[in-house]
Amino acid sequence: MGFVYEEVGEENRELWESIGWKDWGEKKTVGYFKTNYWVIEKERHIYMQPIGGFIDMPNYHDLSYKERIIRMEVIDKGNGTIETGFNISWDICHINIPKSVWEERDKIIQAIKEAFMVYRAGHGEEDINSISTTISGKPKCVEVDYNGR
Repeated sequence: MGFVYEEVGEENRELWESIGWKDWGEKKTVGYFKTNYWVIEKERHIYMQPIGGFIDMPNYHDLSYKERIIRMEVIDKGNGTIETGFNISWDICHINIPKSVWEERDKIIQAIKEAFMVYRAGHGEEDINSISTTISGKPKCVEVDYNGR
């Protein structure tokens, strides 16, 4: 089926809350918003969500894979306007993969690439001209799992 970018919706509230997304500073759980969007691959149970960042620094995204959170630092290099359409370029500069799923890192990297190829950062599909994804950083094995599992 592949990844899709869609509204979370009330029907996914329990799933959202079970993932345990944490904000980029790990201080609090990211609350459920039924009008929020996420990137999902239902058949493989993989979910991706932006979780924060500041101006002039990478944004943080989490990918839920086998109930473990892979944290990424991402730089958006896109351009365009609503009138001209957007060209979005994602550069994943850091990928922290928990030790518990480290052996599956090649599958995880492939899932990350696929997920970012449909991630529109809140823009409508009709507003996107192109999306490209590069991974400039090597994955790092980390002890921590960002959702506490």
